[in-house]
Amino acid sequence: MKQVSIALVVLLSTGCAWGQRPAGHPVAAIPVVRHWQLFTDPNEGAFQLEMPQGWKLSGGTVRRSALQYRAWASATSPDGSTMLIINDPEEQNYITPSPMLAATGFRAGSLYNAGAGNTYLVAPYKSGVQFAVSWGQRRLNNYCTSIKLTNSRSRPELSQTINGLARGAGITYDYGEAAFSCQRNGVAMTASVLVRTLLAGVGGPQGGIWLADAIEAFVAPAPVAGVAAGLLAHMIKTNRTNQAWAARQSQTTMEVARINAQANIAISDSIMSGWEQRGATMDRVMEQGSRARLGIDIYSDPVTGIEYTVGNSNRYYWTNAGGDVVGTDTIDPPGPAFRRLNRVPPQ
Repeated sequence: MKQVSIALVVLLSTGCAWGQRPAGHPVAAIPVVRHWQLFTDPNEGAFQLEMPQGWKLSGGTVRRSALQYRAWASATSPDGSTMLIINDPEEQNYITPSPMLAATGFRAGSLYNAGAGNTYLVAPYKSGVQFAVSWGQRRLNNYCTSIKLTNSRSRPELSQTINGLARGAGITYDYGEAAFSCQRNGVAMTASVLVRTLLAGVGGPQGGIWLADAIEAFVAPAPVAGVAAGLLAHMIKTNRTNQAWAARQSQTTMEVARINAQANIAISDSIMSGWEQRGATMDRVMEQGSRARLGIDIYSDPVTGIEYTVGNSNRYYWTNAGGDVVGTDTIDPPGPAFRRLNRVPPQ
């Protein structure tokens, strides 16, 4: 069966000096995923999950030592505007400052070598929400401009769920999230970061080893952020640790894998609960009534057959050989290289 590439496109108005639209302006796009690809950790076979087919996929297990490793995965839309992220392979493990470390020359900001290849960056403990804010700002600096923190909060209900699963393991988890707005190529973007920090050791936040052991994030054009949330939630829900791999690691790894498998369901549901009213699934957008309520419509390219869901703020939509989608309010094409898209009737 011939696979059809489908993109979800929502109009972003630019306006002009007299309140009139320009002859043609770009629209932000995010692919609508009909098919998923099973992605297997290419390094150690430690995990599998479903990721959007046709996207740029990457991930694997990054190992610093026998005990320090990080499983991560990311998916980037074909146009590069949307990223779905699970964990960060560049993140460190941390140890909180202490008089004993300071006496041996290891102060905040220094790298402490605990032997056997295990290293820790000396740094005060950060809660889930604190880490979500700092990590989001660091990552977005390399992606977009005019970054603003729009919201941050702790997630005690998620923390209670996983701490209940991990009772007796000597580990304390804490969840927090942060939301950001920014600009990329003149397009308003939304980013969402959910972080789970792990603290192991005595003395609470003032003493112990800690890390951000789960980072789940996305960045997408603001009008379609709900769709990105849904895609990320699906990736998280389908993420599974290879039990044979976990058994080879240690009993501790087996226990962590069990905890994560159960926690992923709660995390996925939590992500969707905040976005479900703003995300549009394909069966909804194919209906006439739903299109009107969501402020969207569906158009197809007569040459390639590619379909787009567009914000219905324009009367006409166009594309070119490069796949750029442009909206206009007149029947005049925005340029000689553009061809007009045809409306797809409701089913």
